[in-house]
Amino acid sequence: MLPERVFSALSSKTRIEILRILAVKPSGVMEILDELRRRGFGIKYRESVYRALEKLTAAGLLEKYYDKKQKGIRYRLVKTKLEIDFQAGRIS
Repeated sequence: MLPERVFSALSSKTRIEILRILAVKPSGVMEILDELRRRGFGIKYRESVYRALEKLTAAGLLEKYYDKKQKGIRYRLVKTKLEIDFQAGRIS
């Protein structure tokens, strides 16, 4: 994980809330959108959630996979905790 990507991904309240949602269970875009709306986030478009998910995935915080049972793309957390080593410039 590159620290710059992780910090950038965590600079949004919406993306942090998405991580909280996915900490409970892996979900698809529409499930996450519905939950964000239920929690009072004024998101209108599914594409906004998709872009947030892709940014979190690129940062190494999420894993994107195809669920055969649900027949769709789902996202899940890679880790529930992050450790930052400022001297080495790493996040683990």
